[in-house]
Amino acid sequence: MRIYKTGLILTILSWLSCLTPYWIIFAGPIFIVGLLFVWFSKTKLKTKLLTTILPLILWYPGFLAFIFLGSKHMTAETFLIPENFRGQITLIYNEPCGQAIPKVHDRLIYKIPDNGVMILKNEFETGIIDQEYYFVDDNANKIGKIPKLIQQDFNEDYSLEKNKNEPPRNKVGLFLLGTGGGSTSKNENYSFHIMAVNSWDSLRVQQNEVVSDNLIDSLLFKCRQKKIKNYR
Repeated sequence: MRIYKTGLILTILSWLSCLTPYWIIFAGPIFIVGLLFVWFSKTKLKTKLLTTILPLILWYPGFLAFIFLGSKHMTAETFLIPENFRGQITLIYNEPCGQAIPKVHDRLIYKIPDNGVMILKNEFETGIIDQEYYFVDDNANKIGKIPKLIQQDFNEDYSLEKNKNEPPRNKVGLFLLGTGGGSTSKNENYSFHIMAVNSWDSLRVQQNEVVSDNLIDSLLFKCRQKKIKNYR
């Protein structure tokens, strides 16, 4: 029994270490040694089989859980978008003159305006996202959840692997387009995050069309000027 316990301890500790892929090269041999102890022990065959098979079956779920629990998580977010809105949403972060996004039940609630541009006091977070997107009516009542879509869902001439379950190309969804930095006509910098609400067919046509720089210039200028006046 002592031999089995020794093998079990080695197996468990090495299995936990193997949840970090970089450690497999070191912990893998120890895992094998632990199994050898298990199989040379006098315990029942059923116990030996379970001790061998369960760690192999549970490694991938354990790896995913380790990544999830060990990673930074963004504050959960909900986006309320006018039901007839189609186009680009631009969120500009880290602006002292911007609006503070309210938190309801531990979720940040973004009420997207008709022009799709929001200037925010909030800092841009990074990490695992928890986002929900809804169409809302004029009274901000949710009328439908918006599915999140990605470019790779759709088959194009350049697609290396074809998606056998390609969504309808006229299906409206939320596409995350990325983050970055820009500058106004006065060379004042700002940080942004952009997304789009559209069908893939429409987005392909409009993907080179961005929200007017003049609109962002105007909104940022008014926001920052307001801040300066309030400061004075």
